[in-house]
Order: sequence, then C-alpha cells, then structure tokens
Amino acid sequence: MSHLTRYIPQRIRGKHIDPKAWRHMDRAAHKQLLKRIITYAIFLLIIFFVIKLVPRIWADVEAGDPKLVALAVPFEILSVGGYVLLFWAVYGAAARMLAQGSDTPARPLSLKESMQLTTSRLALGDTLPGGGATGFAVQFWALARAGFNAAQISRTTTAFLILSNTVMTVMIMVLGVAIGAGIVAGDLHPALTWIPAAIAAGVVVVILLFARKGKTFVPPDPDSRKQLTGRFAKARTLIREVGDRLPPGAYDAIRTLRRPAALTGMITNPGFDFVAFYLGIASVTEPIALPVMLMAYFIGQVGSLVPLPGGIGGVQGLAIAVLVAGGMEAHYATAGVLVWTGVSLGTQIVWGMWQYWFLRKSIKRWQADDDAAAAGSGGASAPAPSA
Repeated sequence: MSHLTRYIPQRIRGKHIDPKAWRHMDRAAHKQLLKRIITYAIFLLIIFFVIKLVPRIWADVEAGDPKLVALAVPFEILSVGGYVLLFWAVYGAAARMLAQGSDTPARPLSLKESMQLTTSRLALGDTLPGGGATGFAVQFWALARAGFNAAQISRTTTAFLILSNTVMTVMIMVLGVAIGAGIVAGDLHPALTWIPAAIAAGVVVVILLFARKGKTFVPPDPDSRKQLTGRFAKARTLIREVGDRLPPGAYDAIRTLRRPAALTGMITNPGFDFVAFYLGIASVTEPIALPVMLMAYFIGQVGSLVPLPGGIGGVQGLAIAVLVAGGMEAHYATAGVLVWTGVSLGTQIVWGMWQYWFLRKSIKRWQADDDAAAAGSGGASAPAPSA
C-alpha cells in the first residue's frame, strides 16, 4: 500500500465513490475527533502546570508586551493565508496540466474551497495526536470526495510538499553558509551552520535531479511490482515508493513555480510566520542577531516533520536550541517561543475548526452534483467537474 495514500480507505481509492459508504465513517470520525480534542486539552493543561512549575519562564511570559503579542496575530493570519494561496495554486495548476502525461483532477478547487480544506487540515493536524499525518489524512479524504483518485492525490501532494518546504530548505542553505563564513552577524557552532547548509544543498540537488527525470517518467504499475521481503523490507519499500512519486511530483512543482500565486504563497507563508515568531521573542526579551533568529526559525520548522500535535515539541525544541546557541538565555528563548506557539496554534485552530463545518457543506454539495450528473447520464457514477 502506498505510504502517501494509505489514509484513503480501500473502497474509495479510484474515481468511483460510494456515498453511502461514508455515512458511518463520518459519525465515527466525529466521535474520534471529540476524544482526541479532549486528550489534547488535557495535554495542554499538563503543559500549563509544568510551565507554572518553572516560575522564571512563566514570569517572562506574564511580563511580556501584550501589544507585540496582539500584533503577531494578524501576521499569523496572513501566514495561513499564504499557505492557502499556495495550496490553491498547486491544485489549480494540477487541474490544468494536460501536457506530458500529467494527471488532471476531476474537480478543480476554488480559492474558497482551498481555504476550507487547508485550514481544516491545519486545525485537525494541530489537535490530533497524529499531527501532520492526521491532517493529511483529512486532506486526502476531502480530495477523494472531490473526485481525485489516489494517483492524482499522491502526485499533486508531493508537488505541494516540495513547494511548501522550498523556502525553508533554501534559507537554511543560504543562512548556514552566510553565518558560517562570517558574511552576516551571528555566532553559531558549525554543527548549526555548515552541516545544515550541506544537508539542505543536498536536498535541493536531489529534488532538481528528480524534477529533470520527472519530465518523461512513467511510474510502474503497482500490480507488477514484486513485494519486498526480508530485512528492512518496510524501509526498502518506502524508498522505492518515494522514488516512484518524487520525479513527477518534483516536475509538477517546478512547473507550478511559473504561477505568481504559487510563488507568492511560498514566500508569504513562512515570511509572515517568521514575523510572528520575531514578535513573540521580542515581547519577552531583546531579540538577538536577525540571521540567528532566522536560522532558529527555519531549523525549528524541520521539527514539524515529527508526528506530534501541531509539531509541539519538535519545532519548539529545535528553535529554542538554536536561540540558546546564538547567545539568548534559555528562559527567555523558551518563553518567547511559547508565546509564538500560542499565537500560531490559536490562530490555526480557531480558523480551521470554523472552516471545517463549511468544508463538510462543500463536500455534500460535491456529492449532490455527482449524484445529479450520474442521474443525468443514465446511472454513470463518474464525478462531474464544477466550474
């Protein structure tokens, strides 16, 4: 089973979807969501009491400038808006990629629908223990209901993931070299400059090579592939599947860069989020050198790959470590990052949970359109594209 599409139930992998099959699943999903939210609330309460046990950090948070914290909120909203714009640009481009064998989604998503889907995914990824993986499961579910088949979801999601992490990768590479060589202000150990820069450069080269290969790449038929067994079978299978999906996804990502909306979303999403990060730090203490602050933010984003609710723990731990290594006192770094985390998660959860209900209405409308199209075509069940 594909690791990128394993969250799509077997009965809806493909273009034909049985609407009745989702009725029980939707009710079960709501019950599971409620349980997970309660679990997450308890988790937050534990964190709250742990923080209260560290008087110095809590004192820093309480003594913070509320005006700067309030100022961070609109920048975080703009950051999420950039993420929505990038999502819409990527999936909108996928709908129009007819040349050279690119997949074409059955229903191009509007900007409004993209906002509903993206913010819902962020909110559920922030609240459920599976973190980003759970959020993407919700996204795959909604895309399948929109008429995307498994191959289209895998390919387009690969392109989206590449583009959404491009700025982070490039900035780690550029900042690592600039700080390590003394071109810009900042005093960091080579383990936090040259080594991350080398890894990021390697990632960029690999993606470009895969994009070049993806122009004429035809994925092999899954049914014809021999199942791997023996030692490290799971790891080898994962590597093989990544090798099958990266070329077309990377190629689509490069092509999507031609769209101004994609480029704008790529820059504004991390750009405005960094401003919120900076304001969170500034609300409790004097920020250190800007290049080090940038490095702390972008290295911290690598922690979002850890399957935790909202990346809590991974993102914060890496960001705090770099800030401390750059000369900031640990209690100030912890307090500032916690303030930013509260603003970021609060914005995403409130906005996303609100949009989730609109997403469900959109899904019901898609299903009604499909049912009407099926009735009009004499019982065919293929989804009908919406304008």
